[in-house]
Amino acid sequence: MAELDRQSIETALDERLGELRRTRAALRRESDGGLSGELSHLSNHPGDEGTETHERELEVTTELFLAEEERRIDEARQALAEGRYGRCVNCGTEIPPARLAAVPEAVRCLDCQRHFEGLHNQHHSVDSGI
Repeated sequence: MAELDRQSIETALDERLGELRRTRAALRRESDGGLSGELSHLSNHPGDEGTETHERELEVTTELFLAEEERRIDEARQALAEGRYGRCVNCGTEIPPARLAAVPEAVRCLDCQRHFEGLHNQHHSVDSGI
C-alpha cells in the first residue's frame, strides 16, 4: 500500500474515532444532565419510571455499539500496521475500495459482514426467546 494511501486511511480512521469520542461525550453530558434534574425517584409517576428505564437501556445499547465501532477502528489500525488492511478477516478477499472509503474501519467484505451480523442477530434472538 502506498504511503499516501496509508496516510489517508490513518486520517479517515482518526476522524471516525474523533466522531465516536465526541458522540460519547455528548451522550454522557446529556445523561448526566437528566440525572441531576430529579431529586427523588419516589415523586415520579410510574409512567415516568418506565420512560427513564427505556432511556437508560437506549444509552447502554448505544454505548455498546460505539464501543464495538471503536474496537473495529483499533482492529483496522492493527491490520494497517501489519499490512493486512483491506483484506477480509474471514475469507481473505480484498474489501472493495468503495466500502473502505465509506467505512474505513471495515474488517470484513460485505458478504462476510452480512453473515456475521445475521449470526449475531440469530444468537441474540435465541438468547432473548424470540
